[in-house]
Amino acid sequence: MKNRTKNWIIKLFKLTDENSAEMFEMESKILFCIKQIEKISELKAKSFDINYQSTYKTKSGFEKALKSNKELVYCLVDFDSEKTETYFTISNQMLNLKEKPEKSTVDFCLQISTEYCNEKSILEFNRILIDELGFDYGYTTKLDSDFDSGTERKMKKGLFSTSVKVLEKDHIWTTNKVEILNGIIKNLYPINYINESHLTNSEQKKIISEFGILSKTNNRIYEWNLTDLNIENLKKTKRTELKLVE
Repeated sequence: MKNRTKNWIIKLFKLTDENSAEMFEMESKILFCIKQIEKISELKAKSFDINYQSTYKTKSGFEKALKSNKELVYCLVDFDSEKTETYFTISNQMLNLKEKPEKSTVDFCLQISTEYCNEKSILEFNRILIDELGFDYGYTTKLDSDFDSGTERKMKKGLFSTSVKVLEKDHIWTTNKVEILNGIIKNLYPINYINESHLTNSEQKKIISEFGILSKTNNRIYEWNLTDLNIENLKKTKRTELKLVE
């Protein structure tokens, strides 16, 4: 297997309450995501996991299981990732909780090798997904292939495996992501998808308008592009003025 140097990491979040979580059509959305990823990458989905417990090796078997499964909480779709480093997960965590909180999120995470798509096709893919699935916030970055898509940190190599230690700070975003419609930003990335709440605070709006390039993705979501230098300067001088979780 040849070394791949970079992977795109795309994470998108949709705020839910109990009603909107139950109304979110996981089956059709999952199939839509597969279709879009196969289209931009020309890869084929090879294996599937439903609700952390059932694994399928054929698309037809997976599609039957999707139809028969009354409560879809989580799905992983793998595009032969050992060779391609490409897979996605989607989770609707409200459905997994017995005691329903007031707010939760639908989370989408895609890792896809830069070998299979360029920035233009990734931006178009993001736009389609934001429109179709109604995401409220998200971001896209590129990481070396020895980085973990979940924690966005470098994996440690052991004798027979690689691992990533989950840190306390990883749980901070899990707690705070329900505030994505109240101006919260996870961190600063090359491509950020923000909503009106990120621009209602005059101080934060001023910073966003002064750094990088802001453009509309649709009538709800803006794309905020930052260079590495933008990110470095923002973290040095404006960190406390932005609602950053990090």
